[in-house]
Amino acid sequence: MHLDKLLHNINFNGSADGREITSITYDSRKVRPGTLFIAIAGENEDGHDYIFEALDAGAVAVMANGRAPETDVVPVIQVKNPRAIMSKVAANFYNNPSKDLKIVGITGTNGKTSTALLVDHIVNTCGIPCSSMGTLGFKTPSGLMSTGFTTPESVEIQQIFQTLKKGGINHIVMEISSHALELHRVDNVEVDIAVFTNLSQDHLDFHGDMEQYFQSKLRLFTHLDSSKTIVVNNDDLYSARIIENSNAKPITFGFNANADIYPTKTNFSLSETYATISCFGNNVEISSQLIGQYNLSNIMATIGVCSAMGIDINNIQYGIQSFTSVPGRLEHIENSVNKKVFIDYAHTPDAYEKVLSSVTEFSNKNTKIFTLFGCGGNRDRDKRPLMASIAEQFSDHVFVTADNPRWDNADEIVQEITSGFKTENYSIIADRKTAIHSAMEQMNENTVLLVLGKGRENYQLIKGKKHYYSDVESIQGFENES
Repeated sequence: MHLDKLLHNINFNGSADGREITSITYDSRKVRPGTLFIAIAGENEDGHDYIFEALDAGAVAVMANGRAPETDVVPVIQVKNPRAIMSKVAANFYNNPSKDLKIVGITGTNGKTSTALLVDHIVNTCGIPCSSMGTLGFKTPSGLMSTGFTTPESVEIQQIFQTLKKGGINHIVMEISSHALELHRVDNVEVDIAVFTNLSQDHLDFHGDMEQYFQSKLRLFTHLDSSKTIVVNNDDLYSARIIENSNAKPITFGFNANADIYPTKTNFSLSETYATISCFGNNVEISSQLIGQYNLSNIMATIGVCSAMGIDINNIQYGIQSFTSVPGRLEHIENSVNKKVFIDYAHTPDAYEKVLSSVTEFSNKNTKIFTLFGCGGNRDRDKRPLMASIAEQFSDHVFVTADNPRWDNADEIVQEITSGFKTENYSIIADRKTAIHSAMEQMNENTVLLVLGKGRENYQLIKGKKHYYSDVESIQGFENES
């Protein structure tokens, strides 16, 4: 695409000629001859420091925010906010594929992945080609491919959309994080159905406070017109503000009769969920292998989405029943010593309470609950003692260990976690694999171990380096090393 055409309807300073742009990127390592290099500031690096590297690699044009060095080698396009403009440029370069796609965008602190994968499963069981994109990766015919983000940067999003469109897939279910909304990654994604699952404390290291966190989430809903639909959690106090600020048609779900979709009967166990759901006044019987009240909330959100898509309720019922599990979400990990060990991605106080209260509710009086967790470094520090307090409340013993310390001091993270305990029913074992094996050694047939925080992640981030590590492999390898 010619540079001047690529910048159509974009305000900029500089001179754009008709030179051919064959690729766009914000990563100087991905520059090849014919590339437009967009300099953006990242969490640890600033693309403006790599402009000359991009030119040496073959970049034929540069977009920057006024801090680009002077050069007459290539056109330098100056814009106020390269991140925001990158979204428009990416959409232009890939011919705005989202205009021809049916896109479900899901945001919220918890429940995004489970809801997204369940919607994707139901749509595919109806014979409608569908893909999903989120924390676990981007779904391809050969499996999930990691993108490194819950919601990738705008360039990758538009490229994925174009690839799916060419492959005949016209329905996409995507998780949309607050970071993605704040950093303009989805500015030029035309969402047809927007979902709000819930809002609780998380990412305050980035947003500052809960109001700013909410305002980032709200962005997904405020630009939708009356032809679109929003599906919102009626139990969450923020939902009323979302409905008030959106022109889209609302569908509500929750555990009260004021919602469009709510349960009239429920039966939970540690292996399955049964419920009678009132869906727009009609009762629907559902059974699911997803367990807990919080998963029933995700199921009701899914019913709202699929109803808005026009999917028959019988197909929705079948899809819910045939869906087995979400990787890393209260997932039982089979092991050769038959220990009851579950992993879960929970990493917020609200998620801890939901997971732990569910397991406690379904367990008998003789069951002992062990909880193992750590807290990520360079993230919201205030939630660390809160998570300890919740873990202690529902557990017979807590194992405190490492979980992506990043650049933070691991001992200081542990100190902040343990400040939330009121009893001595905890152990500190720095190495995560050792901690898991120690917990499993102390288990008997009446013990359940919850390993929280990482889910199916296969790495530890320590001092800027990614080290291979898997909770699943640590659990499954217990017998061989004990």
